[in-house]
Amino acid sequence: MKRSGRDDLWEVRVSCPRGWAEAVADQVAEVWEVSPVVEYRPGAGRARVVAYLEERPDAREWRERCARLRSAMRELGLGGSGGPRLAVRGRRLAREDWAESWKLHFGVLQVGPLVIRPSWCRAVLEEGQVEVVLDPGLSFGTGHHPTTRYCLEELARLRVAERRQGLLDAGTGSGILAVAAAKLGYGPVDALDYDAVAVERARENAQSNGVGDVVRVRRVDLLELPVGGRRYEVICANVTAPVLLAAGERLCGRLGSGGYLVVAGILAREFERVRSAFEGLGLVLVRSRREGRWRSGTLYRPGEGRGGFGSSG
Repeated sequence: MKRSGRDDLWEVRVSCPRGWAEAVADQVAEVWEVSPVVEYRPGAGRARVVAYLEERPDAREWRERCARLRSAMRELGLGGSGGPRLAVRGRRLAREDWAESWKLHFGVLQVGPLVIRPSWCRAVLEEGQVEVVLDPGLSFGTGHHPTTRYCLEELARLRVAERRQGLLDAGTGSGILAVAAAKLGYGPVDALDYDAVAVERARENAQSNGVGDVVRVRRVDLLELPVGGRRYEVICANVTAPVLLAAGERLCGRLGSGGYLVVAGILAREFERVRSAFEGLGLVLVRSRREGRWRSGTLYRPGEGRGGFGSSG
């Protein structure tokens, strides 16, 4: 990507029929690997999906990503010949303008015992609730997306109060899952992402939540994750199906006996392929859930005891 100016961002703006907005937002998240927002205007028949990039794509990358978005939406029935139209635009945006406008789209979110809020909002906690203060910036992960919510719910469900559980957050984005896990009592927590901006943001969020000593954030490509090394009781992988399929053996190599792998970020039509691949690696699907175009699931590695958890590496 080309730098659009030291203090500038690149705004991706997609106009679509109102009823298609959530599906378009899902595809924008997958194509540009960011967390978009949806803007609705009262009485309007169309909506706008907006995402922000740290850098301006070069002409070739812009064309390729727009083509991927249009192709994906045509498969779902939008943008084909004679059908409702999809309009994609890009523009330079001053960072100070973005910094205020994006705050309009995020508020307090409760997921089980977790209360997740941006720093500019306040929340009154009830007994037993755990607070996560999160400023996602441009990194994916606010808790509002169904795949992130599923992972948060599973973190609360799988928590064992009597002992510490090691957790790997594969594709950490804003660090929301890693921070939430540490707040719930998991530890140690390792958070990985290949994107330098996400790694920086995740570290900042861990520090600001007082769990910087529990959460270790590293810049790692999952496709290069060593198979051997520390094994975890729980692994969360909120990444796309192609990444899960390519990194499957590496992730399973880090899951101990009796451990759980939570997978999300998967389009519903791709879920069975992912399920089959992981079952072929010895895991068992224990539950899954579909929300809109997304399906998430939790897989279990059969075994007795703690099966090598926490070995160094």
